Amino acid sequence: MRAAETRDPPMSLDGFLAFLAERPAGERWELADGVPLMNAQPTRRHDWIQTNILESLRQHRRRHGSPWRPSGPSQVPVPGEARTVAPDILVAPDDGRHDLCVTPSPLVVFEVLSPSDTPRRQASKLAAYAAVASIRCVVLVRQDRRAVTVHRRNPVGGLSPAACPESVDLPEIGVTLTLAAIYDDIPLA
Repeated sequence: MRAAETRDPPMSLDGFLAFLAERPAGERWELADGVPLMNAQPTRRHDWIQTNILESLRQHRRRHGSPWRPSGPSQVPVPGEARTVAPDILVAPDDGRHDLCVTPSPLVVFEVLSPSDTPRRQASKLAAYAAVASIRCVVLVRQDRRAVTVHRRNPVGGLSPAACPESVDLPEIGVTLTLAAIYDDIPLA
């Protein structure tokens, strides 16, 4: 369930960022059509999967001196819309600007799917991610079973899905994540 903060007129991205600065730490919000929406708190399984992915990406970055940095939820503005999306994990160039709560140019984003992520909501988020030109792929990770799908940028600018049976190959950032690492020590339903 998502709580909405009603606004008239619709909130701008700058207004939304000011709104976020006033909210308690730990709340998760997105801007949808100028309306701030609060996301439900993630499950423990969701957090554990997210931590496994972040840890794998950080270890790779340290070992290889990668020019990008992974982080946990950050707002990604959708060009031309009064909307943001907040992926669970994103990988973006390390531009030295560490004081921002917005990441305008991520390369790869990860969503750990929750029960509230209906096919309609997933399609809406994928469309938003497709509108962000810098995003090369979107990784959808199930938390109820071992299943990962990568939606990769295609030649016409959309995102095309491919299932990942044993590993998630991300040549866009030079990383391969195994499903064993993603689901390490995770009790599945």
